[in-house]
Amino acid sequence: MKLILIRHAEPDTGDGPRPDPPLSAAGREQSAALAAWLAGEELSAVYTSPLLRARETAAVLSAAAVPVAGLAEVGGAGEYVAAEVLRRNGDPRYAALLSGDLAVYGADLAVFRATVVAAIDGIVGRHPGETVAVVSHAGVINGYLGSHLGIGSRLIWSAIDYTGVTRVLASRDGTRTIWALNELPHPCGQPKEMSLWRAGS
Repeated sequence: MKLILIRHAEPDTGDGPRPDPPLSAAGREQSAALAAWLAGEELSAVYTSPLLRARETAAVLSAAAVPVAGLAEVGGAGEYVAAEVLRRNGDPRYAALLSGDLAVYGADLAVFRATVVAAIDGIVGRHPGETVAVVSHAGVINGYLGSHLGIGSRLIWSAIDYTGVTRVLASRDGTRTIWALNELPHPCGQPKEMSLWRAGS
């Protein structure tokens, strides 16, 4: 089956960090661009993280997007601070996120990854031969792909932009082939990053 993993659009953090923010005006524009980018895809289903920024992004693809608890980002609905803001401010939570030392978020890397893999591979198992979109978060996408690629030393190993689209071919035998990594459906001044990797389950 074809699995389309999508990071949510830009959330509204104009008033500073807050729990579970909605999309910003720019995020809504990014979501519209995402819908146009994927207009030719025959999506059998759309799944989403239960967090608001993901649900609002998923809504442009389907009004019937299904929330899945296992697709929530590290930290859940707690205070949201974008990774780029953590990096710019020298916040120690950024280094912790990269390394996978998730204690500061009240989480454990192995448990987080196992939860994400169970959620996404469960979706794969329900849709053999179909095309399905999953709207989630950078940590979730990194965690899922990293698990199948055998990247165990860190959580974040690839930059995933807002509404970045990653395509995965998922075989019944457990093989996952990354067909495209971080396609950008909106102009943000960065080139598309395309990769072709193959990893066993």
